[in-house]
Amino acid sequence: MLPLLLISTVPAFTLLLVATPATTTRPCCKLARELGLLALLLARELLCHVTSTTTSAEAKRNKKDREERGAVMKAKPSALAVAPEKQEEMQFPLLDLPELALDRVLEELSPAPLAAMACVCAALRDRCSSDALWGRHLRAKWGRVLGPAARKEWEAELGRARAAGPARPARRRGWVDSLACAWPFSWIGCRWLRCDATAPEPAAPAKDTVAAWHRALDCGEFCFPAQVYNREDGHVGFVLSCYDAHLRYDRRTDTFTARYPPHGRKPAKEEDGVQWSRIRAPPVTTPPHDLHASDCLEDLRPGDHFEIQWRKNKDFPYVKMLTSIGRVADMTLSGFTGWWYGVVGHQESCNANEHICRCHEDDMIILEFQHYAPGSRWRQTTVSRKGHRETGDETDGFYGGIRKLQSKDEISTWRRFWPVDVLN
Repeated sequence: MLPLLLISTVPAFTLLLVATPATTTRPCCKLARELGLLALLLARELLCHVTSTTTSAEAKRNKKDREERGAVMKAKPSALAVAPEKQEEMQFPLLDLPELALDRVLEELSPAPLAAMACVCAALRDRCSSDALWGRHLRAKWGRVLGPAARKEWEAELGRARAAGPARPARRRGWVDSLACAWPFSWIGCRWLRCDATAPEPAAPAKDTVAAWHRALDCGEFCFPAQVYNREDGHVGFVLSCYDAHLRYDRRTDTFTARYPPHGRKPAKEEDGVQWSRIRAPPVTTPPHDLHASDCLEDLRPGDHFEIQWRKNKDFPYVKMLTSIGRVADMTLSGFTGWWYGVVGHQESCNANEHICRCHEDDMIILEFQHYAPGSRWRQTTVSRKGHRETGDETDGFYGGIRKLQSKDEISTWRRFWPVDVLN
């Protein structure tokens, strides 16, 4: 009976879909398409039904299991058995929880389940989309690599979206869409009517929420500014450096693609597979192309760790990197700029005895890049404490703003990138 119904029904609907004349009006075309979709859905349901009826062995096994469980329950009445009228009283819907308890439950959810919960009903949508909940997830995953510049760019993107006008209105729901809300066609909603059935987050939140920002970052839809240690990882010219770049996340590999800005005649360059450990938020608010104002010159002492801007020549702007490799860039990577890492050294006349050292009273500061061998032209340079802004020449490059490293975490991060061999 069922195969006969399947054979007679599917061709009829398919013929109706194909035989629609070209002169048919647009509503009729839509009706034909929906009828064709309904035919396919009906065929699937019938096939599933035929398949289920052929699994008699499994059905018998389940029936036998139920009979055995029933016999056990009759032989040994459970002390926990509850009368049917009591079972309704024991039901405890999620929304009936106290406010604090419900908030605590939602706080334990990871981003994907939290986004799914927002699709359950209007009440949960509002709760699960709150900035407080998503702010915790944003700080936990992205807080270390997001800075004020990233937030500013996200707000600018929201401003551009508002200026572009309202979003395109959603298409009018047809009667096939309505069938998606009822069994046995409930699977349509996730397989036919969703744009991305594999996405862990079922619905996109409002654009101006923290949830939307988290989703844009996690899906790679938003490219944010940050800094990358040891650009072009493994290149000797970028050892102990940190460059500004725009980063896009790839959740399939849990890595980033970094796009570095162009300098001079050199085009923009991209680097794939950048690990989390090589990324940081910009530690200063100075824009990448501006000279950083040094406010620590009077406090620098021998042994202090620092970062300094460097650029090849005055035709190239500063692009944040750390003081160490600046001069190697002169040799091998002319035109690139960044922040470089170094350590304050002693004057030549000082014997480095901490009890009699007076280097901190001298106007000139010795900046050492100790990953270079002694005697190397890139080993050290000097700057003045008074009125230093930029020093250098076209041969050795120009040194700009200096930033003293205050925390042990910053210093240990730099030391992790220390080269295996001393550079000459």
